[in-house]
Parts: sequence; C-alpha cells; structure tokens
Amino acid sequence: MRVAFDIGGTFTDVIVLGDDGRLTTSKVLSLLDRVGADIVACVQQVCTAPRVENFVHGTTIAANAVIENKIAVTGLLTTQGFRDELEMRGQRRPNIYDPDWDRLPPLIPRERRLEVRERILGNGTVERVPDPEEVRQAVNKLLTHGVEAIAVCFLNSYLNPAHEQLVGRLIAEIAPQLVVCLSAEVHPEIREYERMSTTVINAALIPVVSAYLDRLEHHLAGYSDRLLIMQSNGGIMTAQNARRRPISMIESGPAAGVLAAARLAVEAGARRVLSFDMGGTTAKACLIEDGTPLEKPGGEIGGGATVATRLFGGGGHALRAPSLDIVEVGAGGGSIAWIDSGGALRVGPQSAGAEPGPVCYGRGGQEPTVTDANVVLGYMNPESIADATLRIDRDAAWTAIREQLAGPLRLDPLQAAYGIVQVANATMMRALRAVSTERGRDPRQFTLIAFGGAGPIHAAELAGSLGITQVYIPLFPGLFSALGLLLADFRHDYLRSIALPLSTIDPGAILQLYHEMEEGARGELQREGVPAAAVQFERWVDLKYGYQIAELTLPFPSEPAATDLRTALAHLFTEAHQREFGYSREDPIELVSVRVRAKATATQVRFADLVRTHLGGKRRAPTPPMRQAYFGPRHGLLATPIRRREDIDTPVKGPVIVEEPDTTVVVPPEWQIRRDELGTLILTAL
Repeated sequence: MRVAFDIGGTFTDVIVLGDDGRLTTSKVLSLLDRVGADIVACVQQVCTAPRVENFVHGTTIAANAVIENKIAVTGLLTTQGFRDELEMRGQRRPNIYDPDWDRLPPLIPRERRLEVRERILGNGTVERVPDPEEVRQAVNKLLTHGVEAIAVCFLNSYLNPAHEQLVGRLIAEIAPQLVVCLSAEVHPEIREYERMSTTVINAALIPVVSAYLDRLEHHLAGYSDRLLIMQSNGGIMTAQNARRRPISMIESGPAAGVLAAARLAVEAGARRVLSFDMGGTTAKACLIEDGTPLEKPGGEIGGGATVATRLFGGGGHALRAPSLDIVEVGAGGGSIAWIDSGGALRVGPQSAGAEPGPVCYGRGGQEPTVTDANVVLGYMNPESIADATLRIDRDAAWTAIREQLAGPLRLDPLQAAYGIVQVANATMMRALRAVSTERGRDPRQFTLIAFGGAGPIHAAELAGSLGITQVYIPLFPGLFSALGLLLADFRHDYLRSIALPLSTIDPGAILQLYHEMEEGARGELQREGVPAAAVQFERWVDLKYGYQIAELTLPFPSEPAATDLRTALAHLFTEAHQREFGYSREDPIELVSVRVRAKATATQVRFADLVRTHLGGKRRAPTPPMRQAYFGPRHGLLATPIRRREDIDTPVKGPVIVEEPDTTVVVPPEWQIRRDELGTLILTAL
C-alpha cells in the first residue's frame, strides 16, 4: 500500500493505492491543524490496521515560508567586500523603466551579514587563509542575534571549498546546535550572487522544513516510517534528504501534476502538450514535448507572479535548483473578484483560501470568488461538491455577486459572474502563452491537458481562445497532482562548475569528472534504499559563447571519444543556439558546468491499469439530469445535460456538464466530448 497526499492552498488531495491496485481518493479542506488526522482517516477507509510501504508528499511549505518571510533567523559569513552582494543582486531588476518597483528586502538583514578576511583566486589557489579567531568572533556575534542557521559563502569556493570547510568545522565547535550550510556543498556553481542566495534560502528553510516534517512523521508513524517528498524537478527524495536540501522542494506540489500529465501524454501518444493546473489559489502551466516537461536550472522565488519574458528577472530571490519550467499566476477558484478605483472588474491575486473560502462554501467567506461565479453560472453543482463532502450555498454566492459587483457595475448577476470568469481566463491565458508563444511554439499545434479542482471547468474556453482544438481531462483530474506523486521516480541532480574555454578543456578530465559524480550519486541513492543496479544516469552540459551571460543546458553527447569531445560539444551548442535564438556564430565557446541526473524507478503504475480498475463498475444514475447554465451573451441560458464520466460511451455534443467526485468538466456549445481507452475525456472543438 502506498499513500500520496498533496496539500494545496484550498484542498488537500489524498490517494491511497491499495495492495490490489485500486485507488481510494479523498479531498478535504487544507486545515493545517487537522490535515494529518484527515490523511490518516483516508488510510483507515481502506484497512482498519494498514501497513503502508511509503507516503509520498507534495507540499508548498518551503515556498510559502520564503514568500511570507516565515523563515528561521539566519546569519551569513562571506568574503570581505561581499557583504552586500545579497542585497545588490548583481544589479538586476525586473524592469529598469518602472519607477514604482520596490526592491524585495533580502532574507538576511545587513547586521546579520558578516565578512571574513580570506581569499581564493579565480583559479582555485589560496591567497589568504581565514584567521580562526576572527571567524570565532564573527560566529559569536551572530549568536547574539539569536541565529538558528548560518550560511557560508566565500568567493570562488566552488573551485576550492577548503576555507568554507574550515569555517564549518569552527562553527560546529562553537555552536554544534546550529544549522550550517556551505555554498560549496549546497550549490557549487559559478556566479557569486546566485550561489549565495541559494545557500541562504537553504539554510533559512532547514529549521522550518525539519519542524514541519517532524510533525507530519509523528502523525504517520503508526503506518509507515518512510516518507518521500516530491522535488521541484519531478523526482522524489526521502524526508531525510528534504531536511538537508529544502531548496529542492520549492515547487514540490506543482511538479507532481506536470509529471502526471507527461506520463499521460506518453501513454496517449500526444507529442505536444500544454499542462494546465487550476487549483484554489493559483493556475500553473508547463510545456511538455515528447513526454518530457521543459526544465530550467534555476529561477526566482518571492517576486510575485512568475509570468515574465526571458528578458527580465531580479524581482525575487535567486534560487539555483533544477526544476520543471512551470509558469504560475494568481488566479484560482478561490481568487477574489473586486472592482478597482477606476471601476474595472478585477480578479485576484488575493485568494479566499480554505479559511474562510468562497462565499458558497458557507464557512464565513464574504467576498465573491471565481468558484462563486461558476456556481452562479450553473457550471458547478449548486448543492454539493468534493464527492458530497462540502455543501454549496448558491443563493449566498448569487447575493454576494449581485450586491458587491453586479449592482455597482449595473449588470445582471449572470453577466457579472460571466465577467468574473472571463477576467480570470485572461489572467490564466498569460501563463499558457508564456510557456508556448513566448518560447517559440504555436499553441494551435498542442493538446491541452487540464486538471486541478477548477481546471476542467475553464479548459475548453481557454483552449478556444488560444486556437487549441483538443483538450484532455484525465482520470482523477481534481486529484491529479496527488496521482503524479504515485507516478514519480527517485531523482537527484549534481553539478560541477568548470568555466573554461572549450578549446582549453582536458576531455579526459571531463569524462573522469562525470564518472566521479555518478559514483557519488549511486552511493547516495543506495543510502536511501535504492538498489545500485536500478540507478540510471543522464549527463548534461552547460555551454555558452564566452561573452554571454546565460548558458544553454544540453544533453551531453552519448559515448563521445575523448579526442573528439571538443568538436562534438561545439557542434551540439551551435545547433542548439541556432534552434533557440535563430542564429549562431564562429565565436569562442565556454564550458560552464557539467551536470548529472541520477534516476531510479519507484513505481510501475500506468493509466491503462487505472482505467480497468476504476471505470468497470456499476454506473450511477446522473442526478439531476439537467441544469440551467449560462454560456455568455451569445448563447445565454441553456438547458444543459449532466453526465458522469462512465456515461460518455459515444461522442456527445455540447453543451454538457460532466460531474466528477473531485471536479466538474464544462463542455460549451460548439465542442464535443468523448472518452478514450485510457478513461480520458477528450474535448474537441467543432
């Protein structure tokens, strides 16, 4: 038995995979004071005295801690002259022409950022060794500020970690209870600010994440002693590793849904896919090609919505940790609709969350949300959702929209509710465009895989606006991210910076470096309980023209001869640069870093197996058989049939609404719906 649970901003999704291969699902409000008990209750539904092989968890605890600045009190020791690097951020800002931009405060204030007189040169040789007494004084000064963690980041330590290791030993002698993070261990990559910021975030999160995982493991200890955590890169790791490297779990929750979408795309034979995940607080999009989600070596956190072109950055804290390239916007089912000072209707980014939630939940929410609009429009069941565990008050939602929005805007409540949905769709369209057109892809050539509690409601409308003609709604769409947790494999990422002209590298040394990294990765995965024979490796390399700021991360040539390595890498980079930017040059190329991805299969769950076990049961009669739903001024109110997924045996023309235990699928007029052999609902524009 395996259990996956994904704690979102509004709902917590739980899926139990039983010994017989059947899934038991549950969707409960994300009330953190009782979420552990809710997970245990779901497990007990399957078996009164179960023994669980492992729990797999997706969480936003790390991201929320940084965004809300609820991190541990942290200090920084750095090379003399670099105390303000964390605040200067390499002089980057989102838009140099925006006079209203306010710089995000650094995670560590200046009084807790101290300097040490030491220096390692750009070739890794030592110029000045740190004075142990000076280090002790600096540590004692940080202790007077009540620090719980210390980040150590010295210049060029990615080439020679000796000074950081010395300081780490001194801190352990003075204050063994402190968390200590050395940049040469956390992120041994060139670029001082990015390495420092990443190390600081890791140090500041360790106490927070450790306390969170301790509480969680206390609840789950009676069923299993093995808790696995989803990483930002789409792989899983042990809770022990998560305590050591919490930077790897910043995008933990969103990554699981993208991974599940990629697995579905492979089984369905869909080569070009856009995943669309709309939950209660945010909407997220990711590009998937040939079953592989687009990845990035790093990004930012804390700077607000992540929709941006590749020309801007610097709004948040730099974080260099491999992650799926997910674009996120503040528009979800719980996003609050409001009227701005100019009289325009706006939606989000503020969210009603789980407490108090949308007005229709009857839990104290007073401000109308996207969910309230969907209830008023007739898209959602006006009586209950979440498999009848959450009651819905349509009259309360209607009243809130009428009094707070429709009245001031001089609109009919149905028109106001439809306007809320259209404004929310416009925001979410930004995310889909950011992962398609802004990356040189034509969205009309892609299939949209929509999931999340609210995604299938908005999917067809969004797809039509982008010219997408086909939408997939998978099994368990409202719990799809939790399902992705069950599909995830082990993965760890390793890198070493080299930063040398390609013409000067020693090919034999590069190949030996890959071998050493792979041996270290194999040992680490063995300590996590993964057999050595199950570990597979992928080699990657970072290349750029010598004068460029950013590099391209590319797959390392398979089985290259050492004598031909320089030529092979040059050809690889030239082709990739031409494909990515439309041009290439005969300019000197620089090898920045080498990377290794270590993977190991953790599960064999397939969608083909799920459909056999979950769509073969007895049909439930749809109730009610018909509902009035409003599809905009062009179509108005239409009598709309209500169906279940198992009822869709033959193609059905819209309008039709498919109600599921975990979500609702809206098929507008001029769309058609059918079900394929994987149980997927396929919406097609007519």
